[in-house]
Amino acid sequence: MGERGSGGDVNSNVLVARSTGDAQLDKAVWQWLSWDKNPKTKEQIETLLQDGKHKELRDRLCCRLSFGTAGLRSAMGAGFCYINDLTVIQSTQGIYKYLEGCFSDFKQRGFVVGYDTRGQVTSNCSSKKLAKLTAAVLLAKDVPVYFFSSYVPTPFVPYAVQQLKAVAGVMITASHNRKEDNGYKASPRLEGTSLGRLFNYMFIFSPHTGM
Repeated sequence: MGERGSGGDVNSNVLVARSTGDAQLDKAVWQWLSWDKNPKTKEQIETLLQDGKHKELRDRLCCRLSFGTAGLRSAMGAGFCYINDLTVIQSTQGIYKYLEGCFSDFKQRGFVVGYDTRGQVTSNCSSKKLAKLTAAVLLAKDVPVYFFSSYVPTPFVPYAVQQLKAVAGVMITASHNRKEDNGYKASPRLEGTSLGRLFNYMFIFSPHTGM
């Protein structure tokens, strides 16, 4: 990425023309428009910027998803504190970075990915699409991925991790939460390591950068 406001970046030029007057928010908007490759969620942020809805922009872009019970969970939509293409890509980059450092055989044992049937048309977001993005990040790093060919119940992922002796897995689901939500549920293979300690540490040091 170039510097904000450089002539070669169309998104940054739009941002300069519609500055919010808040340097932190301007930076967050610029990052989102530069990194997000999903036209639907990019348009959501552009519309909020054009309409001058700075509070909603701040709520969406100036905070991060926090790690809860076994993973991340939030509404689907645009923003760094929502579940969407970009936050799932970034979270998977964090998983890769952490597990590569912890397991010398990560690229031999692989990773399991599952998903449910959730989706949101307005954000062009579905569990299956997010699962495919998760797999794509890991495959690009030469990590074998065990990808379910159809939607599955959540317990199938931790079971597959154990049976296949994979290092870990992710299930894209918000379980019993409302239909507008989705989640990124992590399932490490527990080899004497606490699930909470393993993944809380991982997300503290997640890189949160664009691909």
